[in-house]
Amino acid sequence: MTHTALVLGAQGIIGRNLIQHLETRPDWRVKAIARRGLRFSTTVDYQPADLLDPAALAAKADWLKDVTHVFFAAYQEHADAVRQSEVNVGMLRNLVEAVERHAPQFRHVTFIQGGKAYGAHFGMYKTPAKESDPRHFPPNFYYDQEDYLRDAAQGKPWSWTALRPDIVFGFAVGNPMNLGNVIAAYASLCREIGVPLRFPGSPRAYDILVNVTDARLLAQAMEWSALNDACYGEIFNITNGDVFRWNQVFPLVADLFGIDCVQPQTFRLTEAMKDKGPLWARMVEKYGLHQYQLDEIANWAFGDFIFNVENDAFFDVNKARRFGFDGMCLDSGDEILRLMRSLREQKVVHF
Repeated sequence: MTHTALVLGAQGIIGRNLIQHLETRPDWRVKAIARRGLRFSTTVDYQPADLLDPAALAAKADWLKDVTHVFFAAYQEHADAVRQSEVNVGMLRNLVEAVERHAPQFRHVTFIQGGKAYGAHFGMYKTPAKESDPRHFPPNFYYDQEDYLRDAAQGKPWSWTALRPDIVFGFAVGNPMNLGNVIAAYASLCREIGVPLRFPGSPRAYDILVNVTDARLLAQAMEWSALNDACYGEIFNITNGDVFRWNQVFPLVADLFGIDCVQPQTFRLTEAMKDKGPLWARMVEKYGLHQYQLDEIANWAFGDFIFNVENDAFFDVNKARRFGFDGMCLDSGDEILRLMRSLREQKVVHF
């Protein structure tokens, strides 16, 4: 049976890697919506659209009519949590209502949550986090999106699944929460300047237990959840399956980049990188890198937050395993180094 996927947030780290995964699968046709044009090579059937404009989606009725599975990874950041919820629920509602109206074979929505469902944005939550853990005090747009889907799917021929990755590592540019690019750009600058790599967060944060999610593994989980009825109406944590400490990973990165790794030294990346744009521009010309500005590649504020979390931060992933997803057996150190090499091969960073 051939399925038609509609990927929302196609330019982001999750959407991009999902598209690249589904394009290799013989039983999927792939369509995608993103606010801006796609900046990577793909055969996907892409159209731009404003998800906050129902009329823009209604105009695509014929294009939407064969959609069977929606993969919702679209996201808009807003400093105000109430506004953030209004906007992100609004995008999801407009999209689902349009597909429901125009696609008679519509069957399933897979949508992405994350550590914020456990209160990770506060810097501390119960570990290992389980899908059954109680919600924190609202607002939280993940909760509102989930509640919308629970209500909207009642008595309908379609259902939904929520996946909760944590700190997604994968190839993408211009994504607001891409820690891999932060590490790679920072290490590349250290090499160019001739200084050792130091963990920029607090000494305590260097030693906590964390987990991450490889974007390619998440894409596999998204396909798995979309095609298995047992997953419908369920929530699953998805990570690489292991836990580690930053004090184990930073020396590996330094060795790969050919520089020393020395003791942590707490400083704000957002402050330290304010004057590094011209240096990066010179590196782009010197090494023939892609013409990305430094701030396009790395969101330093995200790095500052993650590298200053001082409490263990990791998920329990056994529910997904019990339901049959067996991919969560990666070595995160190896996967992070793989990503660094990929960024070098793609001429995003130099080492």
